[in-house]
Amino acid sequence: MITGTRCRAGLMMAVALMAAPALAGPDLVEFPKDYQTQFIVYNTIERPDRTPNQIRFMYVNPAAHRAASASRPAPSGTVLVMEDRAAKLGADGQPERDAAGRMVPTDRVLAIAVMEKRTGWGAGYNAERRNGEWEYAGFAPDGTRRTTTEAQTASCFACHQSRATRDWTFTYVKFLQDSGR
Repeated sequence: MITGTRCRAGLMMAVALMAAPALAGPDLVEFPKDYQTQFIVYNTIERPDRTPNQIRFMYVNPAAHRAASASRPAPSGTVLVMEDRAAKLGADGQPERDAAGRMVPTDRVLAIAVMEKRTGWGAGYNAERRNGEWEYAGFAPDGTRRTTTEAQTASCFACHQSRATRDWTFTYVKFLQDSGR
């Protein structure tokens, strides 16, 4: 038999859980409007396999970068931005190359993906899907949200699962390792 006190405690806990904000879902991630001017570009990746040919610019917010180390998970508040830009094409339709042989980017942004980490985020996912406390969202070049449902970010979670030992990041922890941080 459940006593009145235990029943009230259980009911209060259920109400608190229902009132608690969801700690999972792409709507948690805000578009970082100032990322191009205020964030640090830590990597660029050529993607000649994409149509059109693209260069990915990888950004990190400065506060998180100052606190980051390859030997521990990224701190809460880390925001990673992946910006895809079109490559400049020559008259022959092939990507133009700079003096170092790298593709030359244009200013035309094609897509933006944001990966953000906050304490407690992801708690609403099952263990097979969860990527620590990271959440993902996609944005159009003007900052409008492209990814509006958890189902649409399933590919982000699935792909990043292979990088659990690098705090679910492909390039950032590798960058920290390579730079001796």
